[in-house]
Amino acid sequence: MMRLHRLAWLFLIIVLGAGASAQAAPYKGDFPWQEWSDATFEKAKAEKKFVLVSLQSWWCPWCHTMNLETYDNPEVRAYLLAHFIPVRVDQDSRPDISQRWERWGWPATIILAADGTEIVKLRGFYSPKFFMPILQETVKDPSPVDYGRLGGPERERTRATGLTEAQRQEILAFMDKVWDAQNGGWGKSKLTDGPTLLYHLDRAKQGDAKAAERVRLTLGKMRVLQDGDSGAFSQVTTKPDWSGVTREYPMFAQEAALAAYARAWVLWGDAADLDVAKRIMHFLTGPMRSPEGGFYTSLGMAEGQPGIDRRRYSRENGQAIAGLLAVYDATGDAQALAAAIGSAKWVIANRGLGNGGGFRHDERDAAGPFLADNIEMTRAFLALHRSTGDRQWLVQARSTADYVARTFIEQRTGAFVASATPDAKVVTTPIKQREDNVTATRTFNLLSFYTGDARYREIAEAGMGYLVSPPILDAYGFLPDVLQAEEELQNEPVHITIVGAKDDPRASLLNAAALRYPLSYKRVEWWDKREGKLANADVDYPDYPGGAAAFACTKRFCSLPVTEPGDIAGQVDRLQRKLP
Repeated sequence: MMRLHRLAWLFLIIVLGAGASAQAAPYKGDFPWQEWSDATFEKAKAEKKFVLVSLQSWWCPWCHTMNLETYDNPEVRAYLLAHFIPVRVDQDSRPDISQRWERWGWPATIILAADGTEIVKLRGFYSPKFFMPILQETVKDPSPVDYGRLGGPERERTRATGLTEAQRQEILAFMDKVWDAQNGGWGKSKLTDGPTLLYHLDRAKQGDAKAAERVRLTLGKMRVLQDGDSGAFSQVTTKPDWSGVTREYPMFAQEAALAAYARAWVLWGDAADLDVAKRIMHFLTGPMRSPEGGFYTSLGMAEGQPGIDRRRYSRENGQAIAGLLAVYDATGDAQALAAAIGSAKWVIANRGLGNGGGFRHDERDAAGPFLADNIEMTRAFLALHRSTGDRQWLVQARSTADYVARTFIEQRTGAFVASATPDAKVVTTPIKQREDNVTATRTFNLLSFYTGDARYREIAEAGMGYLVSPPILDAYGFLPDVLQAEEELQNEPVHITIVGAKDDPRASLLNAAALRYPLSYKRVEWWDKREGKLANADVDYPDYPGGAAAFACTKRFCSLPVTEPGDIAGQVDRLQRKLP
């Protein structure tokens, strides 16, 4: 057990030394970084050294700064090479390693014993002044620092559809506590956080005036995160008043902003919201799209000027597809739809594993496969089926979902693990990343309604059982994404079916109106009877002699035929979707 005086001393160093936890440019120096591998840990054991892992990212300015100021410092370099094997990991290319230590920000510095035991974990930039004492103290006393537990013990697999009332109220109370009434947003550093924005947009659509006020204020304030030249949307501002905008533009932030601003425009008709979404769309379909197909990963424009990261990952392409389809659903913009379809086809052709639905992360992976790539592509395929009515995308969604079910579900807990393979022989405890577990739970649930396959619903309920267990509820306070998953598992999705030929102009207009309905939990189907029955023929639609018609349905009730696009929303609003 670590001595108390050392814990206090290290804590002081960590507090004084921690800088901004942003992310970094590609390294261009000559520091002798090693690769993450089993051989590295074996070498550390043979040479009686520690392994120091620096997790960095293409677009992270403080990573670049730490490379220049700290790792290129002669004293730091000499000491590191004498006592450590330094390993640099590009966190975008290794989701398994990234998700293991993502709570420590970028750059994250993790010091391990040769057997994989964690000794010290550092968040953000450290100058040589603060870095050297930590290295020296670790060599002197390598007993692990006790950072406490992040959540309670895991429990056996259980199926659930929601939280207890006490758990729900605790989450809501915490969200109220961190709400910034003066500036908008939640917390001091303001993130482009898709789940938070979409949860509040959904609540606003359902008549929650407080949610509407909060999300409208936030979306108005956060427009400053959009770069004036490129249209790219930053992931974070470091100051409560939105003035500390970072020049970091990962794909997940583009998807989140696209979806939020497109849906806000449908709800309130503010042209400024539509302008934000359109400019992000042009950023993606312009400089971020490869001529060969697929989307690039990120843009960085701070220290080091890394520019566009031209690697093309399945995960980021899935996110781009989802964001572009949010714009298409809201506006009918054909360019957004064409770009989404083109990306999906490229991923299938260039990242497919050829093993029944799965996908690689990159052209060649050092590890994996990874849950993030496969669940993001499942979600993207399902969204393509909704937006186009094309059945090939539902077939592809099922195929990839089945691969996820075979490969990433931990039978003991019902949770989804981040990687199909251990990070290394000495680092074997599987990581269950929260956001990906929420995405997987929500995706399997929605897929169950599109397909009628009860097995997908069972998987979703087991996933929800994990989300309401101690490793999640004890470890996190801010959980709008879990509330969103609960809402969906306890209700039917908005279900609108267009009955009519796909070359019928009125059917096209009705379908566009159905797609525009501003809830994220939505099942839109276009039944052209020439194509045969729908995958889940759970409703017996009557023939309507007047041509194409739309029906808003639940399991128990359908609206009268709707022939005017403007009448669809009203019919949907009147339905009660609560599951028994």
